[in-house]
Amino acid sequence: MAVCRAPTDNFNLFLNGLDEIITTLYKVDLKLIICGDINIDYLTDKYKKRQLEAVLLTYNLLAIVRFPTRSQGCSITSVDNIQGYS
Repeated sequence: MAVCRAPTDNFNLFLNGLDEIITTLYKVDLKLIICGDINIDYLTDKYKKRQLEAVLLTYNLLAIVRFPTRSQGCSITSVDNIQGYS
């Protein structure tokens, strides 16, 4: 599943929508991989990262990318991620 969230979008609305979609798709034997630009910086945004990870853990999904995915000038971020099964 590919997702994209604009940086200015309502994060809680995104999180609730993502949870609803995963709930609809979820089956015990389904191997789900979520990838995309979720605009949550895994290097600095601790609060939103914890909220997203709490939802994903409900489905036994974990963030796989834990390194910078974007470098621009003096700034590095990790906003593009892949979630998969542990």
